[in-house]
Amino acid sequence: MSEQSVTPEKHPFSEQVANFIHQFVATVLMHRVAYEFIRKHQPWKGLHRYGWTVKLLIVVAVLIGWRIFKTFYETISEVVTNPQVFSAGLTGIFSNITFEKFSWVLQGGQKYLVLIVLEVITFHFIQRTLEIRIGREPDHSFRAFIRAEKRMIAVSLVSWIMESIIQGVVNIPLGMLGLSFLKQPAGLLIQFFFLGFTLIDNYHECFRLTVEQSRRRSRKVVGVAVATGLVAYVLMFVPLLGVVAATMLGAVTAAMAMERFAPVTKAEMAEYEALREAKRRKKK
Repeated sequence: MSEQSVTPEKHPFSEQVANFIHQFVATVLMHRVAYEFIRKHQPWKGLHRYGWTVKLLIVVAVLIGWRIFKTFYETISEVVTNPQVFSAGLTGIFSNITFEKFSWVLQGGQKYLVLIVLEVITFHFIQRTLEIRIGREPDHSFRAFIRAEKRMIAVSLVSWIMESIIQGVVNIPLGMLGLSFLKQPAGLLIQFFFLGFTLIDNYHECFRLTVEQSRRRSRKVVGVAVATGLVAYVLMFVPLLGVVAATMLGAVTAAMAMERFAPVTKAEMAEYEALREAKRRKKK
């Protein structure tokens, strides 16, 4: 069986839109279920095995999160305290909130830096979620974590680059068609998708899928990726522990949503293993 068999099938555009909306709404609502799951099962148990590393990384992530919140707060405060803006009413307020002053958050790699720093939490929470929900045996070895960390760095870097390229490509026709006002909403959707994809890739990594295989499968769950990325993105603006909450909740939701919409089956695992074995033989 070839790898093409796991490539998403083509469907009419209307069906794709309906599927996207269904996945998006279901995944957004699933964050509440993920929150209750975290409260009940306390998947943070076992993080102590990573020792001082976890505490140090959480402190670093919180500092990054505080900078994100501070920049956001300063930008909003500047608009609110500007008499000229308020004299123009709501139109003046919204026209001045262009996000330019914290574009390093929206268009930069800070959000991916948070995921890289807190990969230990994503790694642990997704494995614990799969263990509790479907009985999948977790691999908490240091070697497995290092492998996941290296992959997170690579995937985050690629996501950041692709996000920037696609935003640039999309902005060109929008500008030519006089739809420049759609640049920011489109840019946000693109960022939500890639941020969500980065979290979803952790789910695929638990099953030892390659990044390319993860990318192919993620095309079937665009709604899941956008919804997961959206909530994680918003939580990162919450001061102090927002970035930690974004990582914890994003990891659990990603695992739950993927198990609902695109679970990795035993037959698929066998197929991927056969492909890996064939590649190993070619190298020899």
